[in-house]
Amino acid sequence: MKKVFYGVLTAITAASCQTAPKVVAELTEVYPSRPANSVMVYDVSDSVPAAAKTIGKVKCVDGGLTPTRNCLYGNMLALAVKKTAESGGNVLHIDKHKYPDGKYTCHRIWGTMMLMPDSLVKADAQESLRNIEDRHDAEYTDYAVAMIQRQKRLYDVPHDVVKVGVGPGWITSEITTDYGTYKRKMGFNFSADYQHIWNYGFGLGVNYQYFGTSFDNDLKLKMHYIGPSLAASMKLGDKWIWDVQVGMGYTHYTESMSNSYGHASESINRLGILAQMGIQYKMSDKIGIGFQFDSFRMSMERPEGFDTSKYDFYGIERLDLQFGLRFYM
Repeated sequence: MKKVFYGVLTAITAASCQTAPKVVAELTEVYPSRPANSVMVYDVSDSVPAAAKTIGKVKCVDGGLTPTRNCLYGNMLALAVKKTAESGGNVLHIDKHKYPDGKYTCHRIWGTMMLMPDSLVKADAQESLRNIEDRHDAEYTDYAVAMIQRQKRLYDVPHDVVKVGVGPGWITSEITTDYGTYKRKMGFNFSADYQHIWNYGFGLGVNYQYFGTSFDNDLKLKMHYIGPSLAASMKLGDKWIWDVQVGMGYTHYTESMSNSYGHASESINRLGILAQMGIQYKMSDKIGIGFQFDSFRMSMERPEGFDTSKYDFYGIERLDLQFGLRFYM
């Protein structure tokens, strides 16, 4: 029952958040209102009779969270016509029209409201309105088809990719061991990643990383990471592909010391957070080359005497730069 209640509450909240398209008019002269079916509509490319006198401007734009059914071109144009009639005009000239895009769900219309003698309105107002709607419907169909084709090209990326890379890595955080305190240490990084991308560029992946470095006092540090991730990919050109992966996984961290007196090591297991961003060049249908930047973070237990006023975080923070091959399956 509680689930049903919350489901209904969510639906009501979503419905209440919906807004109507926004209609704004700026009048320079005020005239008595008239029927909407008496308004003659001229498109952007149409010439308005010289006898028409400007009485104001009108715009119909997205109101924010506007239902798509209220955003169709015919609906938005009807709002502009209605506002023109309410303002006393019998001519609406469309100055600018913008299609829906990634930011707005509505057609957007800017127009000039005018008034001219009714005797000069020789064409049928409703017929002119239908002709303009039909013309824009045809244009929008072509526009929508072009947008779909563009989206297909943008996300026409390999669906299954294996990435292998090597390169330098840098520990950027301060860490304290039994043998000293260290910061900003460079090391070697190796990675092997897999990602499966579905339509529209999103998918899942799995990542493995090894990082190792050594210090002057024979201290060696090693880290192994493996975990799942969310992935995204899209084309930057005919051959260039951008991709990103973000995930959390298991990290095995080891400190070891070897010298003439013997060998000692200590290991811990922690949760690590990994983020990757890279660019690859597709040399063929099966193989490519690429480079990527990695960011890694793993928290650790703070040692005694650690200055919490200086650092809020204690653990390993690392940045890596890798070059390698991409295999398309």
